[in-house]
Amino acid sequence: MKKINILAISGLLVLTACTGNGVIYSNKEFTWTKDAFIQDTVKAYAPDAYTLVSNYPVTEFDGGEWHLEKDLSGQPVYSAPTKLEEAVFNLSLEESIKAVEPDSTLRTGVRWGGVWTRDVSYSTILGISAVQTEAAKKSLMAKVDRLGRIIQDTGTGGSWPCSTDRMIWTVAAYELYKFTGDENWKAAIYPVIKRSLEDDWATVFDTATGLVRGESSYLDWRQQEYPLWMKAADIYQSENLGTECVHYAAWDILARLEGELGDEATASGYRQVADGIKDAINENLWVPERGWYAQYLYGRKYPVRSDRFETLGEALAILLGICPESEIAPMVRKAPCEDFGTPCFYPQIKGIPPYHNDAMWPFVQGYWNRAAAKAGNPDAVLHGIACIYRMAAFFLTNKENVVIYNGHCEGTQVNSSRQLWSIAGSLSSVLNILIGMEFVENGIAFHPVVPSQLAGTRKLSQFRWRKAVLDITVSGYGAGIRNFSIDGTVCDAFFPDTLEGNHSIEITLDGQFPSGGINMVPNAYAPSTPVPDKVFGSSRGRHFNWASDADTYVVLRNGVPVDTTSVGTYKVDCDGEYQVIAVGSDGWRSFASEPIDYQSDEIAAKIGVYTTKTACSRIRLNVNVPSAGIWFADFLYNNPQDDFEHNNKCCNRTVYVNGEKAGLAVFPQVGKGLKDLLLRSSVLKLNLKEGQNTIELVYGPENENMNIDVNECYIDSIRLTQEKQ
Repeated sequence: MKKINILAISGLLVLTACTGNGVIYSNKEFTWTKDAFIQDTVKAYAPDAYTLVSNYPVTEFDGGEWHLEKDLSGQPVYSAPTKLEEAVFNLSLEESIKAVEPDSTLRTGVRWGGVWTRDVSYSTILGISAVQTEAAKKSLMAKVDRLGRIIQDTGTGGSWPCSTDRMIWTVAAYELYKFTGDENWKAAIYPVIKRSLEDDWATVFDTATGLVRGESSYLDWRQQEYPLWMKAADIYQSENLGTECVHYAAWDILARLEGELGDEATASGYRQVADGIKDAINENLWVPERGWYAQYLYGRKYPVRSDRFETLGEALAILLGICPESEIAPMVRKAPCEDFGTPCFYPQIKGIPPYHNDAMWPFVQGYWNRAAAKAGNPDAVLHGIACIYRMAAFFLTNKENVVIYNGHCEGTQVNSSRQLWSIAGSLSSVLNILIGMEFVENGIAFHPVVPSQLAGTRKLSQFRWRKAVLDITVSGYGAGIRNFSIDGTVCDAFFPDTLEGNHSIEITLDGQFPSGGINMVPNAYAPSTPVPDKVFGSSRGRHFNWASDADTYVVLRNGVPVDTTSVGTYKVDCDGEYQVIAVGSDGWRSFASEPIDYQSDEIAAKIGVYTTKTACSRIRLNVNVPSAGIWFADFLYNNPQDDFEHNNKCCNRTVYVNGEKAGLAVFPQVGKGLKDLLLRSSVLKLNLKEGQNTIELVYGPENENMNIDVNECYIDSIRLTQEKQ
């Protein structure tokens, strides 16, 4: 092996001797050659397909090696143009085997024991279904509770309904059906999906926007992705891109299952729900000036849009068919990418340490890589695979995340080796992109995407799918197929489920790409979120003040911009809900500040009731309002079961106004033992008549939380304010 000398010139890595070791990918931070990954003075290489050597400075090892320990018999065999690619694949295969616990479920990571709904679901979709099929099945079924519902095991303020991305389980379960063709499995998952979605329909669907409420999918560390002022009730009210995509896919799958196993008329209704969510995503979250979808809607009475790029959500919008075909290639070109990967979101949040903020997660990169492959963009695909492979090679394991600005696995708030969905993201690079398999109900469709820098012959042998064993060879480069044959017979790029036994598939690519280009950007931060004083009065009238680090501020009233100013004060001329957004010189906007609610006609009424599932399960009160119209209602409450981050005892009640269902009141956990702390619940929008109105809070079957046994809180009072235009 020739020695590679590296000179650091203005932050660029320059290979001064590369003969025989052609560069596959290089940016200003690292280089991928046929033999190695190189970054400054550190290097990782593969002497053979079962060994990786790295001298990356990691606390776990100061120069180390990975050697295959597990028997890979029964697993697919991958041969590639470089030993490095083969070694990373075999490392990931071995780690998928090590992830299987003694009870045959899948461990989330070395530091994370047990099965987590979203982790195992996203992993199953990415590729674990193909290499640990039975363990994936058992793991998914471990996430069904005694009522036959999908478990939301982590989330804000006591889990569901503050967090609702448990529905990704549906996509994973159906992916397993597509892989196995097991009709018994399909019959088993159908009632679980139906019960869970029908509960969500009754509790988290927002008729005003057509979207569903709930925390960002997987982004569940609150201050890592939301403004600091947002409490659990606020996060429940947010409407997030990734979570919306998950719900769209789940309703679409339920419609298919209902059509096959249930009733076609009901299936038609489910399809309408799915289509409605898809339309609402495109109507409410598309940001035309950016060319991508917004991160989420958030606020209290009036939702505001966060225009950050959120990588997993954007990828899901592409992969699930939500994004119009004409927008996919431009979106992939415009997506902000950094040297060490595509960040969880962009721009970053000031003052928040790396974890979701300032980080790249390989599983998220894996989904983005698949989205880039769907666009036929070799530049984005190569960058994404290089970043995943770099991590595995340098750290000798599939880490949970890395710091986006230095590429190190140390420095994030939490990290773990052998992270399940990181393993899946690595395997997906081969299974779904370079080999290009897409599992469908009646076969395997093939769409390989191989950048020209990775040109050559790749072979995936002994790949077991249903009753067949496949040897698949992909030759050349490109995003289109020139020739496809099964056992020497030229045919469409599809392997049908009618074929059994051993078969050979030969694929020759056409050397063409329909799109290209990648938006490499420096790491950037949005301005800090302004923190206004509450409205105060003076001889000059009502004002509020704020401080931030920007020169320009946008003032919102009821979610709509009403002024742009360079000074940190604003005169309040009329009632309403006010917020401020700071705008940086680069055009990035801060989060909107916490809403300041100035109302001259607020109505409050004491309730003073402790409600449980059995005691005071129906609370009835009469309120008088001076005029008919839209009124906002929230409740002052206490739920001291646990804190912001843990447990599953979020209390919720269905609200009726004058006998008609009006929505859901959510009372998240406020902090373990904090029995004197009163917080505001979620906000409801009520249509009230002039004079007396009857408002009821009712515990019903759809209000069963994830704990099941404990669903209770103290409700102190109600507050009503009328909508002002």
